[in-house]
Amino acid sequence: MLAAGIIPNDNRALFEKFKVPVNAEGFLVEAHAKLRPVDFASEGIFLAGLAHYPKPIEETIAQAKAAASRAMTLLAKDALLVGGVVAEVTSGRCAACLTCVRTCPYGIPRIDEHAHAVIDPAQCHGCGICAAECPGKAIELKHYTDEQLIAKSDARFARSR
Repeated sequence: MLAAGIIPNDNRALFEKFKVPVNAEGFLVEAHAKLRPVDFASEGIFLAGLAHYPKPIEETIAQAKAAASRAMTLLAKDALLVGGVVAEVTSGRCAACLTCVRTCPYGIPRIDEHAHAVIDPAQCHGCGICAAECPGKAIELKHYTDEQLIAKSDARFARSR
């Protein structure tokens, strides 16, 4: 039986720093209830306990064990491989207009001290929105360059003739 009247702490500033979602009641929301019940959409951050929602102690302990197990799968590795499809900035073309910073759904691009955008390849999800929106064409999605897409399109239409 759940305790009535459990109110979550107001930690919205902390949640925003870690980019973790909160539901209307103020509790944290997992990436997917069935497929990733202790993971957040932000990689490497895990969830357990009453921050999720009011629950019995047995369920909290089971969730804490699952979160610890998920964390150990990352910590046990010597190195982590990231996907090859990531955005890369050509600093000479970047005007630091902040378009990429505003449009990235994951909040990955930032402007560094040299006044150009920086995208950490380990955090980039490879969605390509920043590359599509960049007005100066300073951002390119690796393995999806303009030349590669044009060549693929040309090859596709050459075959259909």
